Amino acid sequence: MLNKGGAMSLSSGLTRSLRERGTELQPWLFVFTAAALIYLVAPPVLFILSTSFVSEIGPDAGAFTLRHYRNIFGSLSDLTRLLWNSLVFSGGSAGAALLLGTTVAWLAERTNAPFRSLAYAFAFISFGVPGIVKVIGWILLFGPRAGLINVAVRDMTGIFPIFNLFSMAGMILVEAVVWSPVVFLLMAPPFRSMDPALEEAGMVAGSSNWQVFMRVTVPLAAPSVLAVLLLTVVRAIESFETPALVGLPAGIEVLTTKIYRQIKSGFFPRYGEASAYSIILIGLVALGLIFYHRRTGHGHKFTTVTGKGYRPRRIDLGRWRWPAGFLLLTLPALQVAPLIALVWASLLPYMQHPSRKAFELVSLKNYFATFNDPTIVLAVTNSLTISLTAASATVLITFVAAWLIVRTNIPGRWALDQLAMFPLVLPGLVLGVAILKLYAALPLPIYGTIWIMFFAFVVSFLPYGMRFSYTGLLSIHRELEESSATCGGSWRQTVTKILVPLMLPALFAGWIYIFLITIRHLSLPLLLYGPGSQVISVTIWELWDNGRIGEVAAFSLLTTTGTVLLAILFRRLSERFSVAV
Repeated sequence: MLNKGGAMSLSSGLTRSLRERGTELQPWLFVFTAAALIYLVAPPVLFILSTSFVSEIGPDAGAFTLRHYRNIFGSLSDLTRLLWNSLVFSGGSAGAALLLGTTVAWLAERTNAPFRSLAYAFAFISFGVPGIVKVIGWILLFGPRAGLINVAVRDMTGIFPIFNLFSMAGMILVEAVVWSPVVFLLMAPPFRSMDPALEEAGMVAGSSNWQVFMRVTVPLAAPSVLAVLLLTVVRAIESFETPALVGLPAGIEVLTTKIYRQIKSGFFPRYGEASAYSIILIGLVALGLIFYHRRTGHGHKFTTVTGKGYRPRRIDLGRWRWPAGFLLLTLPALQVAPLIALVWASLLPYMQHPSRKAFELVSLKNYFATFNDPTIVLAVTNSLTISLTAASATVLITFVAAWLIVRTNIPGRWALDQLAMFPLVLPGLVLGVAILKLYAALPLPIYGTIWIMFFAFVVSFLPYGMRFSYTGLLSIHRELEESSATCGGSWRQTVTKILVPLMLPALFAGWIYIFLITIRHLSLPLLLYGPGSQVISVTIWELWDNGRIGEVAAFSLLTTTGTVLLAILFRRLSERFSVAV
């Protein structure tokens, strides 16, 4: 029998043994993880930077040059117009999305308006609908020549078109609709967790609901509103689908479409100027993110949730309850409208407005053509393969990196976090240019295959995997690992049987997010795909570009149905494992 001192000595010895075994592995894990992150992040950035300073053609090919930047800044009016378009588009769409999303979030969380559950359901479902599908649906509704709503209004009133989608206003509208569900989901938690004591104090002082909202609720929500606004502006600057499908037909260019055309227009890709434009775009995104982090770094000044218990209070809207409920339905309606246009287009051999003649042509031929097209089947297979492997690899790498940062004392471990977060400043199109140049030069035979997209997606979503893993690991106390050591568990057993199961909610949430985003992403695959490596988003792009509207509508709806079902399945699994997504 061991006395108390002996038992404590044994426990201490086992804990030291675990730590010693873990410590032996730590340097090797750190070296391999750091090498993997450096390989993934550093070469693309260096390649795009060097390409912007290297001459591509002529007798001085390969030599240092400032020609690409001179060409850009030499036409100052063109650059000014490009930057102005980018800022107006991103600022306008972010502001409109913030207005709609925040209003709906406040109604859903702070009032007794009906249809709250419906708003949440459609906001989550919209996450599974590819962005290019939404944009195409809005073009079918408000296209200036044959948009269904424009044609219907013309037939009834003679006014045509009622709204020209191919304009800056159209770009802002479509992007705002695409982002409003995300804003709604981001703004709902701050309203939900806000202590109503201050609002109640305003009511006791004799203020009306409107005065309390403007003088109390809005100032308290200001940090969250600003954070979401800045994040939305940054992501709108990086947007490609809306500027390409809506802006280019109107002759409106932004930085992302300019970079794309530098590579895809003409006989030879102009990588030098594309890289120079990419550096400018990276600078804009970096400035936005710096401002975002500075403004969100002082949230403690606006703290409203404390240790004091409170019961959230919903405002009784009285006679305005049902009008507010119909306003809540705006969010679902804006997500359903483009899908209805796609359903109509998918049933016709060519696009036309509803009529008796059109109804006679309704059939499922486009759906049968989709199922029988081997390139479409291959695109689905490629997308699933890339998304599954990229999500799994990203979560694995970031889990190990997060463990090294949180659980070890290795000098310089903070650099792992910086490396993993750096791709935040790389828009998808910019990263696509960098990966394209990198693997065209390296002897690794993945150029033009699905695996070049695998590497690109892993790099692009390292920041998101790191945030999920890092926060999940912080929530687990170190004493659980020490208890494993006391019971004689090895370092590997501790990680696989205790740490990973406890972190499963965070890891699974990160995996779901990355999987759903990669399967619908367009800008990266559009630059990297080759024959036989098309993915879902690229196939939709090609069908639309070739004018096969019926087939693109059918394929888009089938894709949307599949991704939404996957999103619902993952939602159910997340609820089962208590994952907050």
